[in-house]
Amino acid sequence: ARIAAAPVDPAVGTGPWGGAGAFAPLYTIATYVPVFYGPAAAGLGLGHALDLSARASARLGRLFNVAAYGLVGACALVLARRGRAWLFAVLTLPMALSLAASFNQDGLIVDTAILAAALLTGEADAPPGRRRYAAAAVLVALILLAKPPYAPIALMLLLPLPSGTWRQVGAGLLPRLAVVSAVVLPAALWTVYATATIATPVPRAAYEAGPLWPGERPATFLGTDPAAQLRVLTADPVRFVTVPARFLLSVKHLVMLSEGTVGILGWHDRHLPKIVVWLWIAALAAAAAGSGGRREGGASFVLLAFAAGLALWVVLLSQYLSWTNVGDPRIDGPQGRYLLPILPLFALTMANAATGSRRRVLRFAPIALVAIGLAVVPFATL
Repeated sequence: ARIAAAPVDPAVGTGPWGGAGAFAPLYTIATYVPVFYGPAAAGLGLGHALDLSARASARLGRLFNVAAYGLVGACALVLARRGRAWLFAVLTLPMALSLAASFNQDGLIVDTAILAAALLTGEADAPPGRRRYAAAAVLVALILLAKPPYAPIALMLLLPLPSGTWRQVGAGLLPRLAVVSAVVLPAALWTVYATATIATPVPRAAYEAGPLWPGERPATFLGTDPAAQLRVLTADPVRFVTVPARFLLSVKHLVMLSEGTVGILGWHDRHLPKIVVWLWIAALAAAAAGSGGRREGGASFVLLAFAAGLALWVVLLSQYLSWTNVGDPRIDGPQGRYLLPILPLFALTMANAATGSRRRVLRFAPIALVAIGLAVVPFATL
């Protein structure tokens, strides 16, 4: 849905900082572990210390954030052993760059997911590979602390899947399953704690519960209510599947997710020209086609596809629980940008840099397409 931004007085924020603080409700945002707000907060704090205006300090915070995004992204591209074109295309999507140049933590979450995937593209058995694996596990744990619904992406830490007899496969998988559990556990504990002590409903105008509400009526709510929404789902457990499926089976929603993955900017009201959206889709397709095919076996590809699908399902359910009016049969709030931390997983299915002139053209196609797209975006969003 389009969100109309309120007009801003050009003079706001140009004066000195005020001496007194003001209360600002954060609702669901308050439940995020704030690790990814560090660079932006550092820039804002530096501006305050230098006695810059609030507006100048905010710009400095955004500059720090995008600088951190560029640094982490560059490290990811240097460390990637395969799938580099794919990671580059995801890194430079307009939506990702827009998030990077804001105070939103999602930009650095996408960046960190790209770095984690890049680290896992190395050889796992050598000592450097073990260090890369440990670093990737830490990065995934940080992502999940900030956004627990992405927990299924931790399944990428199971790769490469062991081979051999059932006993050998089991012996190889057990240590990695322990790592996945250790990565997910802090996020699970934090979710329980934050839900019980920090999270507050998002206020809404009084409304009657939707048609899926299983309780007595009238049932009037003044905001979101995750506990009531959970009651809606558990009253008929098949709704855990049908509610997200109804969203995904809508052509309108699929188009919105695709467009939003590339970029719907501003207050979700700045749509890019269709040709620009298609250019970026072509860039992603060229990056995948130029990888030289799949490196991992079919089981690894199925595992990553399952992880991506499960992550999307959990994200949709989280939107239903925390953002949708109680009893509504539809999910309110999902945006294409929620797919960005999931896309880097597929770099792990890609082979080393492809050879041959045709493959080489495909490998460099994303760079050309991204360059064209980046040149068009500023003019398209004026």
